[in-house]
Amino acid sequence: MVRGGRTAVGVPSEYASFDEAAARLALTPARSLYSSDAWLRLLAGHGHRYRWAALSTEARSAVLVPVTDGPAVRSTRYRPDFLLAGRIPVDGCAVAGPRTGYHNELRHGEDRLPAARVANGLLDFAPSRADGRAVLLPYLPSHTAAEFEAAGHPAGLIAWDAWLDVPDGGFEDYLTTLGANRRNQVKGDLRRLAAAGLTFSSGPLRGPYDAAAALLVLHERKYDPGYDQPPAGFARYLARCAEVPGAYLVEARLDGHLVGCHVVFHYRDVLWVRLIGVDESRSATRGCYFGLMFYEPLKLAHRLGARAVHLGIGTSEAKARRGARLEPLWTVAVTAGGEDGDRAREGLRSRALDLPDPAPVRQGPGPVSPADWGPPWPG
Repeated sequence: MVRGGRTAVGVPSEYASFDEAAARLALTPARSLYSSDAWLRLLAGHGHRYRWAALSTEARSAVLVPVTDGPAVRSTRYRPDFLLAGRIPVDGCAVAGPRTGYHNELRHGEDRLPAARVANGLLDFAPSRADGRAVLLPYLPSHTAAEFEAAGHPAGLIAWDAWLDVPDGGFEDYLTTLGANRRNQVKGDLRRLAAAGLTFSSGPLRGPYDAAAALLVLHERKYDPGYDQPPAGFARYLARCAEVPGAYLVEARLDGHLVGCHVVFHYRDVLWVRLIGVDESRSATRGCYFGLMFYEPLKLAHRLGARAVHLGIGTSEAKARRGARLEPLWTVAVTAGGEDGDRAREGLRSRALDLPDPAPVRQGPGPVSPADWGPPWPG
């Protein structure tokens, strides 16, 4: 049901679900998988809950944003105290975006509202506190962040996003685009994979899911020793993922046994990598990460006609060494200005100087403003 009931253009209404909002608003298709209709429905089926903020009551100029109150955000890199380095209280913040995939996009109608109008509407969803309030839009690409910054809302570097462009000639052309040292490193990776007896294949994601789910749980526990979800829960999630158009599974096998897997999605003209798992208890499988993460998705992307592989954030050095292009992502802090704006600006600046995964040194100093960056991401 629609809540709020106000009708002035630019004043937000709140919907109970994405489907309810989408049925009333003329939204254009998302460029990013992680804001697409199918993905948002997957998240709803998996238990994600939001306040669906619709800015503007004119369907052609609508903006739809999923909003979460700060204390309800569980993922560390989406938490307000991480994004703003603790400068504004968590319960004075809201986070705007799906909180998944580390790639945020606002859903628009055919006529785009100016960023200043969007920001004014979002402020209605900021909690009321005397000691600070803000709505945070994390992991925005440069061109979107620059629009908000030009409207007076500060932006700070939050991560580096890796993209692997797909040459017209596929994998062999990819090798020729690398410098000699990087090309030798990739060829060394491929020789080690072949010597270990690993074989790779790719195909549509379909059941049974138990073996892949067990590998994905191993990956979760590697980085979070407290992760206690059983593989059966992951298998149910994979079954939901299989309902998303363009879902594929990249497999690594040793002696016929599944020892590694990677769930990826072909959306528009990009292959988006998502979930990876490797059985590292065997010495022969420890190098198959590079095959699963880089080389096989690149080959699959070429077969599907995609022009880029979205590798996402993290391990920027390893990705850059294998030919990935790094683009900055930003957090924008929407505030009413004044002391809140100063606190947000200070927090964004502090976080940008202490990123969990800074860019490789040879990339040079990170940009200070999204307006300093070049062409937009390929979506």
